[in-house]
Amino acid sequence: MFEFPTIHIAGILILEPVTALTDVILCLLAFALAARVRSRLHTSFYNDAWRMFFFFIGLSTGIGALAHGLAAYMSDAVYHGVWMAMNIAAGISVYFALAATIRFSRISGKTRQWIRRANTAMLFIFLGLTLWFNNFEIFKIHAGLGVISIFATFFSSWYRNYIGSGAVMLAFGLSIGTVFIHTYQFTIDTWFNYKDLSHVMMMASLLLVYRGMELSSNSLRLSYRRMME
Repeated sequence: MFEFPTIHIAGILILEPVTALTDVILCLLAFALAARVRSRLHTSFYNDAWRMFFFFIGLSTGIGALAHGLAAYMSDAVYHGVWMAMNIAAGISVYFALAATIRFSRISGKTRQWIRRANTAMLFIFLGLTLWFNNFEIFKIHAGLGVISIFATFFSSWYRNYIGSGAVMLAFGLSIGTVFIHTYQFTIDTWFNYKDLSHVMMMASLLLVYRGMELSSNSLRLSYRRMME
């Protein structure tokens, strides 16, 4: 007997159907935003980094939909592998968000280059440790530190009235909020638990990230043009 809702669709047992559904919606939203960045915004390192952020969020939540919905058909080893892949994809998305944040910070070129290298090194270090110890909780540390760093950077930029920074700050503030939702398992109903609430918050977060990066991208482009004049 399962401790969470289940449904049957065409003879297929779906576990945690609302959680799986909200994962699917998140996946589609993230891929749509990645495509929107590619088609509507100019090509730049900043925009490309955010596009890859959306892509890997979509990949992570797409894998998450399988992990939540079809777990009944997976062995423990397969389920662990799927869950590991989901968390690694999420961690890579944070890497790209950090890369965009480093570009947005407007620090000097040489310092920015070193920070970019450190960001890449940390990704591979935490990824290696995760695979070596076969424990995805290690990679969550990398993601958590990344999210806090992004929030702090955009908070500082928002305080200094940089265009678009407020939306991104709020977006990653919501991401931090989902940690508390998960920790305390704040559940509204059996059919809308803490995972589902977190997914809805993540949807709002993605939309805010897109709005903020769109505005800040235009601002960065104008700044670059002025420097070239």
